[in-house]
Amino acid sequence: MTDALRNMKQVQLKDVQENFEQIFEDLLVSGEPVEILKETGNAILVSDEVWRGMTETLNLMTIPGVRESISSGMREAITHTKTGLDW
Repeated sequence: MTDALRNMKQVQLKDVQENFEQIFEDLLVSGEPVEILKETGNAILVSDEVWRGMTETLNLMTIPGVRESISSGMREAITHTKTGLDW
């Protein structure tokens, strides 16, 4: 389990039903997903901005070479990167 999942706000479904507008506003302000809990299963509520970012990331990861390029770039020291664009 990642830290993001461990630290995610959790709310029982009955509380969401009673306080949906406040929970929704808090989510929009914080940008943090909310895990909605129910005995039969859980769900994650995210803003459209987070959802679009997640789907864009998943789409990029399907392009051959992108994952490796990102991983390589993350390992490179910032001092070894270019400061200007060649294009």
